[in-house]
Amino acid sequence: MGIALTAAEQLNAYVQRLERLLDEIDGLKDDLKDLKTEIKSQGFNVRALERVVAIRRKDSADKEAEFLNDILLYAHATGTHIDLVAPEPESKPEEVVL
Repeated sequence: MGIALTAAEQLNAYVQRLERLLDEIDGLKDDLKDLKTEIKSQGFNVRALERVVAIRRKDSADKEAEFLNDILLYAHATGTHIDLVAPEPESKPEEVVL
């Protein structure tokens, strides 16, 4: 059987756990800031990459595609010119059958 903790011991354990987690979060925030600085220094758009990550995390690619289509439709309807650069599709290497 487990040992029952007093309320004070339980509270102390929770406080210690919260402190550790908050310290970890602070460290992760610093890591994230450093990564964003590196991304920007390489000439990439941090906000665009954050948006891509948000889409991937939320698995909402369909909603994002619909949103982008709406933007294009509204831009066209209002005569607003938008330059879009589509990436070249990656070529698949031919399969080798042995």
